[in-house]
Amino acid sequence: MKSIHILILWLFFQPVFPQKTTDQFLFRASYTFSYKTDPLQKDFVETDLIYLDIGNNSSKYYSRYTQVRDSNKIAGLKKGLSAYDVVEDNRRFKKGTKTTIYNMDEPGQFHVIEHLVDYYYYDEKRFLPAWTFGAGEKTIAGYACKEAQAIYLGRKWTVYFAPEIPLNKGPWKLWGLPGLIIYAIDSEQLFQFELQGFETLKDQTPVSIENKTQFGKLYKKTTKKDYQKMEALRYRDFMTFTNLFILEGKGEILLSPEQERENERHREKGGTPYIPLEKQE
Repeated sequence: MKSIHILILWLFFQPVFPQKTTDQFLFRASYTFSYKTDPLQKDFVETDLIYLDIGNNSSKYYSRYTQVRDSNKIAGLKKGLSAYDVVEDNRRFKKGTKTTIYNMDEPGQFHVIEHLVDYYYYDEKRFLPAWTFGAGEKTIAGYACKEAQAIYLGRKWTVYFAPEIPLNKGPWKLWGLPGLIIYAIDSEQLFQFELQGFETLKDQTPVSIENKTQFGKLYKKTTKKDYQKMEALRYRDFMTFTNLFILEGKGEILLSPEQERENERHREKGGTPYIPLEKQE
């Protein structure tokens, strides 16, 4: 019955003139995103609440925790609070990840927004994971699920999808199965997504891709490769990253001789472990 209701809604909101009609988000899947910050960790040490809003031909992946913190920050600044007070007030909300991904059937690409000091965006061509279907079956979050696997964007993923939810989307950049992806884990067990809830949205929100901050500052265009290099530098050599992208040549951080030696030892060891969802090419 659930799949019938979803199909009826899908057909009802399917635009007759797709070139003239704005897509709308009709459904929301919420996931717990669990991940490790060091390959040596035995268990997941961080979690995030992820929303996946799904429309006729697009979806939006984002952190609910980050959304709450950003909204609280904007509200505080509009009230006239100082930057210090805003930061202190935001401590009561859990931190989330900073990635937003629009998965768009037309023109068949991902539009990715990242926040690393500034907001950056890039577009990349989407390709279908080479899924192979396994024999595994599980009931997850009340849905009967089937197993599939694929090597995709540098990692081997095992997922479970629910045929009774006939939507071919999933968390992060995972997609392309005959049912919503309910659960996903990589072979190294560094990342895990698990569905917590699925709902039909009462108010269908038009799909709108933001390109600037609430205060009008435009996002910076980049490429996936350049962004990955910048993100990796942040983990492996934070001092150089700070001088390049935070101070932007307007000064430099002065360290004591002991701090310099400690920073050099840290850099020689490879810096802070860098574990991206997508392995660099």
